[in-house]
Amino acid sequence: MQDDGEATEPSESIKVASTGSSASEAAHLLLKARRTGTTLTHLPPHLRPRSQADAHRIQDAIVAQLGMVGGWKVFASDDAAPFLSPLPTSLIVEQGHVAARGPLPIVLVELEIALTLGRDLPLQKKPYDAASVRDAVASFHPLIELITFSWTDRDQVDRLTQLSDLQNSAGFVVGDALTDWEALDMANVKSTLIFDGAEQATSSTGADLATILGTLALLADHALARGMPLRRGQVITTGSRLVAPTGAAKTIRGEIAGLGVVETTLG
Repeated sequence: MQDDGEATEPSESIKVASTGSSASEAAHLLLKARRTGTTLTHLPPHLRPRSQADAHRIQDAIVAQLGMVGGWKVFASDDAAPFLSPLPTSLIVEQGHVAARGPLPIVLVELEIALTLGRDLPLQKKPYDAASVRDAVASFHPLIELITFSWTDRDQVDRLTQLSDLQNSAGFVVGDALTDWEALDMANVKSTLIFDGAEQATSSTGADLATILGTLALLADHALARGMPLRRGQVITTGSRLVAPTGAAKTIRGEIAGLGVVETTLG
């Protein structure tokens, strides 16, 4: 997914043990923040990730406590090692869902194009590529991602540590499916975010289909390496088209031309 803002990088003096126990300890602190609403200044220095692999181990420990994987957050790009995170099924809902505020508030929403898989992507003899994942895409959807922060001041927390906290995601709200998506020009669709009936932002640019499929192929191989292969029915984001702070807004509506509408209410 698109980075939610600049953050400082971890100090070279910080040493982190990439063990299951340290990942579990970090996950415990992050889950406690989510469950109690008590934010963290930062993770303790010895628990901070020094690499994406470290952050992924913390993600795995969080998801293990929240349930089975129902989707993935990833930003479609040409990056060979994109920032990405699994998301548990418990945090993925269809539109119309009332998203309760708290214990940690929803501070941002992102309007995205997402896809749903129509079949599993199991281990195969060679790495996946765009051609070999194309027929696994069952549908595309407009999607609202809910963003929350476990941090007292997220600008003081390095990007890898934010990655470890499921990239600050509080969940997906998934709009209706478009199954006849071949003719949709993903890179040039007008996107609009509307809060309580008032337009907040609009854009017409984003990743094209080739980039989305290439990123999906990378994700398929990555997920296999982590022991959590992509499965039929999982929802995968392709990156923010628009992002806006929620403020006091109650009703969130996203419109993507040619794809549809997605709506949610913040409780």
